[in-house]
Amino acid sequence: MKEVIMKNDAIAIANYFVDKANKDTHAPYPLTLLRLVKYVYIAYGFSMAILDKIIIDKRFDTVEAWKYGPVIPSVYHSFKHNQNNPITEKSSILTSEEDDGTLVFSSPCIKDKDISMILDFVWDRYKDRTTTELINILHKKGTPWDYCYKEGINAEIPDEMTKVYYKSIIDNALKG
Repeated sequence: MKEVIMKNDAIAIANYFVDKANKDTHAPYPLTLLRLVKYVYIAYGFSMAILDKIIIDKRFDTVEAWKYGPVIPSVYHSFKHNQNNPITEKSSILTSEEDDGTLVFSSPCIKDKDISMILDFVWDRYKDRTTTELINILHKKGTPWDYCYKEGINAEIPDEMTKVYYKSIIDNALKG
């Protein structure tokens, strides 16, 4: 299987975090599905706030308010087979079919240095947080999830709401 550079998408971002987890032997918590979906969402938020860039492919990826927090469904479905076990393998996607019917899969990856910087920042900032702390951070009053979550409905979280929220985190950090 090969890595393919494509338009950035949520699977490429998730794969980046899988690589980070595999390389960071000092990370106190294993990368589980719940942690992974949270990291991808947080990176998405900071990327809009800092880079003014949506780093997921809106043709395929949406952000929804689920019971346990904001989720990008494509990430959840690509990694759910891991259940609560540590995730050590990246996800791959079907990219083409050969003339003989052979299916070609690739592993989406991030090559944009600015996006990598954001993903590294998110990893360093949140890897030491417990899963419960991550849930509490994303569920607290005033978060996009808080405004959008409706029990039993996976409601979409608007990009602008996430962007404004993460800009406020940055502004508050700068005020200090």
